[in-house]
Amino acid sequence: MLRILREGQRWLTAILVVGVGASFVIFLGLQGPVDFASSQQLVKVGPFEFGLPEFERVRSRREAAIQSELGDQFDARALRETLDNLAVRELVEQALLALAAGDMGLQVTAREIERFVLSDPGFRNEEGRFDRERFEEFTEYAYGSQKVFMEERRLALLSLKMLSLLNSQPDVSDGEARDVARRELEEVQIAFVAIGTEPAAEPAEIAPDAIAAALTSRAEEIAKRYQEMSEEYNRPERVHVRHILRTVASNAEPAEVDRVRAEIEAAAGRLAKGEAFEAIAAEISQDPGSQIRGGDLDFFARGQMVKAFEDAAFALAPGQTSDPVRTDFGFHLIQVLERQDALARPLEEVREEIATHLLRREALRDGARARAEQLALALRGGQALEAAAREREIDLRRSGWVKRQGSGFVPGLGTSPELLAAAFILEPGQSSPRVFEVGDRFALVALLERKDADPAQVDALLDKKREELLEAKRNTRTEAWIDARRDALMESGELVVNLEAIQGS
Repeated sequence: MLRILREGQRWLTAILVVGVGASFVIFLGLQGPVDFASSQQLVKVGPFEFGLPEFERVRSRREAAIQSELGDQFDARALRETLDNLAVRELVEQALLALAAGDMGLQVTAREIERFVLSDPGFRNEEGRFDRERFEEFTEYAYGSQKVFMEERRLALLSLKMLSLLNSQPDVSDGEARDVARRELEEVQIAFVAIGTEPAAEPAEIAPDAIAAALTSRAEEIAKRYQEMSEEYNRPERVHVRHILRTVASNAEPAEVDRVRAEIEAAAGRLAKGEAFEAIAAEISQDPGSQIRGGDLDFFARGQMVKAFEDAAFALAPGQTSDPVRTDFGFHLIQVLERQDALARPLEEVREEIATHLLRREALRDGARARAEQLALALRGGQALEAAAREREIDLRRSGWVKRQGSGFVPGLGTSPELLAAAFILEPGQSSPRVFEVGDRFALVALLERKDADPAQVDALLDKKREELLEAKRNTRTEAWIDARRDALMESGELVVNLEAIQGS
């Protein structure tokens, strides 16, 4: 339950706003009325109790909002748990805010709810006037009664009042905003080394006793590695092919079929004269997925292609090209690049091989780390990174101008927020003795040059940074407030989420 309640609190404001303002939209989208027969309690927060009808209404709003955002990519089944979590969180957090608002004496008057109802465009007729019949029909259909509808609107509006109060507290000074803008615009050029696990020669053979020990102590890890590499150890017979396709419909007129057949035969003639298959495919193939790769379809097994294509491909030896092959897509020329026999190697057969691979990889990493630590030791002794790398015949690379960025991406190196942050702390000409892990490599960095932010650009960015900082402060404050209130109520037993009932719904 804690995970459900803690996930994604930054959506809180959006959740409440949508919850207050989306009532009529949901009514128009429902396939049938909400079932009010169930009174089973799903969520309890102090005096507030929410059953299946309230949960389903909130969940429907969440689903409509996400579906609108994702469009064709929306998958209700894949997002079921996410939608359930969002609905639970909205109910809990709205109730927490409303409770606090009541404790502070905040109220929502009947007039405020009335103004909200009258301003909803969903309740207006073609002339723009409030349509009481439409309002009554909606509240009875979607909520069971006007009383339930009004109470939910009161709770939502009260929650928004408390949220507004929380958001009114933080402030951002001009100096804070200016400092963030200046830091964002500042740029550096760095030098770095990246020591990987690809040595010039293979390391010494792993000792048999080390392999035997790994087979016993790391059996679970070896089994997991076997599963991850299942295609390498267990696979059906496969062929690697490329093709040239000229499309024609399966029900095309004979004259059209003859025309396309002539096109593919002309391509076969060009191949016979020595033109490169991939060049012809890139020029004339009408398969958009493979044309840009010279017709390459990679490896496939039986059952993955249409039968005529598959039969022709598996009948060829590596290097051979088929005669024109007709499928429902059109005419193909197929060239086999490689064949792989079926492979079935059980875990027991490859356990020692996997253990050796794991130990060798670790030995390579240990060697790379040791080389990096030796370099770091030289830097701690006062040597510059460039001189230390040259002395040890380690490649030194230089970046272009790099800005601070959340991803921590450094061109030519990879992603390391820690390394990039360290570069901005250094002074020009200074090297950092810290070793950073960047993927499978160990890196060290030195600052070459720093470019301060342009004051005019800082001024132009000031308002944007102030708003971002203010939003971040509000989010942090609201999250901390929600955490404290929620945890206190959970500890006292006043906050309960009936997960079984939710999952059963």
